[in-house]
Amino acid sequence: MPIRLRALLMAGALVIQAGPAWAEPVTLDDALAKGREVSPRITRAEAELRAAEARAVRAGLRPNPTIGVEVENFSGTGPYRSFRQSEVTVAVSQEFELGGERRARKAVAGAEREFARLSLSRAAADLSYDIAVAHAELRAADDRAVLARGNLTRAQELARIAGALVDAGRDPPLRKLRADALLAEAEAESLRSFGLLLTARRKLGLFIGSEDPDLSAIGGDPVPTVPLPPGTASLDERLAAAERDAASARITLARAEAVPNVTASGGFRSFRESGATAVVMGLSVPLPFNNRGRSGVAAARADSDAAEAMFAQTRLDTSFTRQEAQTLLSAANERLAALTGPGLRQATEAERLAGIGYRAGKFSLLELIDAQQALTSTRLAIIEAQLDRARALAALARANAQ
Repeated sequence: MPIRLRALLMAGALVIQAGPAWAEPVTLDDALAKGREVSPRITRAEAELRAAEARAVRAGLRPNPTIGVEVENFSGTGPYRSFRQSEVTVAVSQEFELGGERRARKAVAGAEREFARLSLSRAAADLSYDIAVAHAELRAADDRAVLARGNLTRAQELARIAGALVDAGRDPPLRKLRADALLAEAEAESLRSFGLLLTARRKLGLFIGSEDPDLSAIGGDPVPTVPLPPGTASLDERLAAAERDAASARITLARAEAVPNVTASGGFRSFRESGATAVVMGLSVPLPFNNRGRSGVAAARADSDAAEAMFAQTRLDTSFTRQEAQTLLSAANERLAALTGPGLRQATEAERLAGIGYRAGKFSLLELIDAQQALTSTRLAIIEAQLDRARALAALARANAQ
């Protein structure tokens, strides 16, 4: 490890050991509220929803009428050299959409608006999951740092006692070397735990817009979600269904666009030489020779098939995710119940008695080290089980999000 990095981590670890003056700890509810206020993904989803709403309004509008002015028979030769023989035509034209194009366009825009609305809900659910996990990881990193600090304190005391016993001739020098090695391991683990704590702080800080270097998390796990009634579609399923509906509506729109639209026009023509006027009428229809819209319909059908397959895959994924989260939650609860029961009390008592016996010369150093490591392993397992439980709760809440 580079000297500067080691010094930085050691200094930070010493600050923690001295009793950190942390800022106001962040609860999970506060983190979720702050994260929604500052998250770019929420801002993006909200902007996309506004855009979809605006497109839905535009989709319902009819084509604008067109006014045109034509001047003929001027700036030529002979009698058409000036404007005396000119003819001026003023006409208004209007395109009429046939085949239900406007109705189909509104259906597509409505489906896309619903998709954007559900996308905003998905962004909020994803953010809540990420923040819940980051919050739990920070709490776990904090607990690991506290545990490492306690182990380092015990290792320092153990090395001091071992040195005194060796100096008094009660223990061989090998015992002092073993205690020093244990102290070095505790120092390394303390530095490692502090580095992980810094990473966890930075991760949660990015989600909630905090640059507090002493950020800490308090509070319990995410609130368990109420099981949904059987057959209730998840948020991801509803989102896939909205995409499927939009794809289906695009087929109807592609068919409607294949029907040629009619443009009607009408106006007046003025004959400058005689001063007479006349009504002008017109009707135009595009001839579908080159583009009959078949490729557009085929593409829309293929997109619809893909959306239908995605919906089916999403249903499978949702079912698996729910079952997996529930299984992991049950396993974490069982682990916690087993680890925090008599096993933890026995390991704690064994470590205490081994320490007393070692100081009194009744137990060897190896027996004390074994007792301490057993207690540390139990406490680390509890921290990991608590973290697994929080992750499972967050995953279950995400799978049941509406």
